[in-house]
Formats: sequence, structure tokens, C-alpha cells
Amino acid sequence: MDHTTHREAITMNTTAHTIDVDGARLHAEEAGAGETVTMLHGFLVDSGQWDHEFAALSRDHRVLRYDARGFGRSTIEPGAYAHHDDLAAVLDACGVRRTALLACSGGAATALDFALAHPGRVGAMVFVGAGYWGQIADTTPAARAFLQALGSGDAAGMIDGSLRAFTDGPRRRPDEVDAAVRRRTREMTARTMQRESNYWKRAALDQREPQPPALERLHEVAAPTLLIVGSEDQPEAIALSERMADGIPGAQLLRVQGAGHHANMEAPDAVLAEIRRWLAAHADDARERRATA
Repeated sequence: MDHTTHREAITMNTTAHTIDVDGARLHAEEAGAGETVTMLHGFLVDSGQWDHEFAALSRDHRVLRYDARGFGRSTIEPGAYAHHDDLAAVLDACGVRRTALLACSGGAATALDFALAHPGRVGAMVFVGAGYWGQIADTTPAARAFLQALGSGDAAGMIDGSLRAFTDGPRRRPDEVDAAVRRRTREMTARTMQRESNYWKRAALDQREPQPPALERLHEVAAPTLLIVGSEDQPEAIALSERMADGIPGAQLLRVQGAGHHANMEAPDAVLAEIRRWLAAHADDARERRATA
């Protein structure tokens, strides 16, 4: 696999990477210095989901984020792949040996698979609205409408359906959600869904997933894991976070009241504070382990 990296400075403090892997070119960005935090976006948006955290954490960490293949500025072509292999390629190309993982939805599935495949490379994990392959929200009308649009390839229906199901959630009207958050989410969703070639058009054909799946191996996860879920997320997403919290040794679960699937976008300060708390606590743990090794 070719992991060629092309770099260009896009701002004074941010460096962009284009990472060539089999069947895709992955767009990544990094900034800051210190312990690395790698950010994996949810599969209805792109790496812009982490704008707030990327800027804030770069003050005292090295931060890295990328668009998964078929999202944002990353390409996708026919051919078998696994998302956690793409993550490994990004880390290798950027010279990252060990990292904390901050991940949402499908990004959390990628992080979980990576943590099981490469336990020594993950220091801690924070999941927001965790997802996993094959775990589908389908019990509410908005979720079913999204799935129907997805099945028919209706881009406009997918955009509207994803906003209604996952940004608004099953109990809120659109006008009850922060307008700026809803607008930003729509921008990212539209960028992916309106592309000629995107993840959702190829996922079922080409994506390869570990066997047995990570949900059957939660007891093997070694990285300290914090699960954050919004109270207004789909019921299946809330139940999945609860299942992971019960199954991962030492995991903690935090519910964010009044937030949907992308809880970090609706409650940025509260979520950032929890991320910082978790990273600080387990950075101390890591230093103690190194000191006694």
C-alpha cells in the first residue's frame, strides 16, 4: 500500500496532508504540539465536526483529523478496504506511534476496531454518539425516512432525513435546535451526499469489517474509554453507548441533556471540558506506567 504524503501549510499553525492509500486519497490536517489526539468524524458529516475541539486542543496537544474515505475532501474508488486500516495509514504517514482517539458514530466504530487491532497505539478514547457497523436506527419515523432515502439514492432526502433523525432527534422540531449547528451540519452532510462518488454509495459493496466484530470483544478493549451520548439522539444510539459502557472495562458513560447525535456541536464547552478531563486523567496514568516500567 502506498502511503505517500504530500504536505502544504494551509494556515500559520495547520498543516494539510494528502495520504495515498489503496483506492483513496485521504485529506488530513494537523496542528499543535504535545501528546497526540486523533479525531474521527461521524459518518453523516466530515472532519469539520471537530472544528471547536481541533482549535482548542491544539493549544496543548498535537491534534490530527482527517476525512474518512468518501467523505469531505477524501476520495473513494472501487476496491476492498477497512476503515481501521485507513486510520493506521494516516497515523503512519504522520509519524504518530501512539494517540488518544476522539471519535463520533462511524468514527467510533473505526476507533474501536483499531484499538483492538493495535492496543499499544491507543492511550485513551472518547466516543460521542458511538456507532458500530450494522447497528442501525430504524424505529422512529425520521430514521426510517432517512433509510428509505438512502436505499433509493435520493440525495436531498438523505440530507433532510439525516438532519431530522440525528440532529433534531425523535423528540425535537427543527426550530428547537440551534440554527447555526443545524446549518453547519447540513453543509457537511450535503458536501458528502451530493458527491457523485461517496461513502454511502460504496459502503455495502467494498467495506470490510473485522470478524468477530468488536461488539463481541468489548471485554478486550484496554484503552480507557469515555462514552458521551446526547439525550436527544436516536434510541438505538443511546442503547449502543450503554452497551459499550457496560462491556468495556472501566468505561464511563456521560449523557448530555438537550443534545442530539453530534453532541459536541450542540454543547461544545461541556463536551470539551469532559474530553480534557478524560485526557488529563489518563495522560497521568500513562506517565505513571512509563515511570514504573
